[in-house]
Order: sequence, then C-alpha cells, then structure tokens
Amino acid sequence: MKTNQSKKQMGSNWQIKRLGEVCEMQKIKNSIGNLTYVGMENIESNTGHFIGSLTPKEVKSLTFYFNSSHILYGRLRPYLNKVFLPNFEGHCSTEIFPIKVNDSLYKKYLFYWLTCDEIVRRINATCTGARMPRANMRKFFEIQIPLPPLPTQHRIVKILGEVFGHIAKAKENAEKNLQNAKELFESYLQSFFANQGKGWEEKKLGEIASEMMTGPFGSMLHKSDYVEVGTPVVNPQNIVSGKIIPLQKTMITAKPTLRLKKYMLRKNDIVMARRGEMGRCALVTDNEVGWLCGTGSLVIRLKNIADEKFINTYLSSDKSKEALLKASIGTTMSNLNQGILSDLAISLPPLPQQKSIVAKLDFLSAQIRKLEAIYKQKLADLEELKKSVLQKAFSGGL
Repeated sequence: MKTNQSKKQMGSNWQIKRLGEVCEMQKIKNSIGNLTYVGMENIESNTGHFIGSLTPKEVKSLTFYFNSSHILYGRLRPYLNKVFLPNFEGHCSTEIFPIKVNDSLYKKYLFYWLTCDEIVRRINATCTGARMPRANMRKFFEIQIPLPPLPTQHRIVKILGEVFGHIAKAKENAEKNLQNAKELFESYLQSFFANQGKGWEEKKLGEIASEMMTGPFGSMLHKSDYVEVGTPVVNPQNIVSGKIIPLQKTMITAKPTLRLKKYMLRKNDIVMARRGEMGRCALVTDNEVGWLCGTGSLVIRLKNIADEKFINTYLSSDKSKEALLKASIGTTMSNLNQGILSDLAISLPPLPQQKSIVAKLDFLSAQIRKLEAIYKQKLADLEELKKSVLQKAFSGGL
C-alpha cells in the first residue's frame, strides 16, 4: 500500500492525509462509575471482536473514558493488532487510546485501514521499549492515510463487511471440518477399545511393562549443564502432537550426559509427561535414541506381549487421559508417578490383533492428516484473500 503506487490507482478525488489531520487521540480521565471496562485482553487480535464482559467493572488504576463515537487502539505490542469499534460507553486501560475521527473520515474505514498488515508493520516500527514495546503515538499520527470522499469510504466499508462476512463463514466451516476430522480419529480409536472381541484381557500397565523410570531429579542437572547444541533432554514441552521435538534451551553437554546415561532413551521407549496435560506421550524413534528422559517425564519399556505403538496410542486416548486425570495427584498441576501409572488398567487384545489395530489406525491417521492439510491450506488461503481485499480497498482497487 505504498503511497506513490496507490496514487496511480486512486481516482482524482482521493487525497493523502496525515492521520493527525483527520482524527485525534482523546485521553479523557474516567470519572464515571458503573461502566463496562475494556482491557487489552478483552480485544481479540486481528478481528477486533470484544471478548470481555459488558458487566460494569471498576479498576483501581487510571482509565480513559470512551463511547460509541471512538475507535479503541491498543498501543501495547501493536503487532497484536488490537483495534475495537465499541457500540457502548465505557472506560479502558491506559494501554488503549480512544481515537475520535473528524467529519472527513468514516470510523469503520479507519478501523479496516488500521488492521491492514502493512499498517500494523508500519506502526510496530515506531515502537519504543524492548520488554513492553509501545507504539509511538506522535509518529502514529504522522502516518499517511489514503482518503476518498465519504460516500466512497462508506461503499468500501460495505463491500469489506460483505466480503469479510463470507470469508468468516468459510473459515468457520473449514475450522468445523478440521475439528470433525480430529474427532473422527478419536471416535474410531474409542470404538476399538469399546468393542472388545475374543481374547481381550484387562491388564495393569505395570504387568505389561518390563521397566518404568522417572527422569533424573532436578538437582542432578544444573543451569551450567545446559547448552544450545548438545544432547536433548525430553521434558513435557518437548512432546508435541505425539512427537518428540528438540528445543535448544533443553540440551546438555557431554559430561552430564555420560553421568546420566541411565536415563538415555532407547528405540520404542514410550516417553510420557508426568505433570500437566495427561496422556501426553510419544514413541522414541531412531532419531531420539541416546537423548535423555527429563525430570518432568517418565519412560515406559514393554514386555514382548504388548506392541509399543498400540500402548502409546492407548495412553494418549481420551479414555486413558480421563483415568490418569482421576488418579493424578496435585492441586494446581496434575502429577503422575510410577505407582499411578503401574495401576492404570489397559484393555489388551492378543499381540497380532494389536498390530492389526495399529495398522488400521495408522492408515486412518494418514488420511485425516491429508484432510487436515487441506483444511489448514484453505484457512491460509482465506486469510490471504482477506489481506488481498484490504490491499485493494485502500489503493482504489474496489
């Protein structure tokens, strides 16, 4: 949306104005009680949706008054793209600035313009402060905005509203389809454990495990042991969507690796998070052999009566998660220990049937991943379409 390019496409009745010429910031200290409060956390990024409560709320700190004639602009971390058009009277955090437009600017036009990627980047470039970056509002009001006549602004806003409405509906459908695909796999998985056939037995995990091991105590690893390149230590944050992901800040040097070789992972070990989210586990592949089980994880090694993929799948199922959560200890964060895990009941078919079930689930999982990829691409395409429409809107292309 570069100004010189835009001018070529704009009609002769379009103007280029500084924001400060067509709107102003109104930092009016709130002195009215019983008003709805808007904090940064109450504005959804990119959409401008209000995700707070309309119930009046008082806060101890200073707030700014606003009403339905304002646009609320979140200046803290402007890359979050938090812009809101209120349709009520209220008060807001001082990290949010109420902006009032003059008669030459339609506030909904300004709203859409402020949410454009290029404008977000331009405002973000004005930031000061490393830990808590805030937009420089003096530079903010120096930014130039392409300004057509008011009727054209209203026409553009109407078109954008209609197009974005269709895009939002399409995104909603794609997200539902994505969720349905994930639920289909879980439903299919549950059907295997619910429809048990001949030869199924209920066993405790401790009966089918040859070994269970908790990772080393925290005192066995020191801050100085950690490096950016070394042996990965597998803690719960390393277990993502059934896979083990190395993280730079959780690797250790060769010396402590040798000292803790007892905790080295072997192929087909099951690594399970023992705190936080229940059922968070992954199977060790050739890539992770020699990595270390971390303090927040457990290792499960199985006897030859159980298939590792089958047990890993079972442990990550909703049925297992529910049982583990019920048995876990801890008030602020769920925790597991070897005793709890050993007592977990598992419905176990004969080994050939376990392998057959795993093969069927692998096939279904591959098909669902293809569907997920299609839906995710559709969501990405819709987001790009939205950006393209905004680009055209403010360069005279609509």
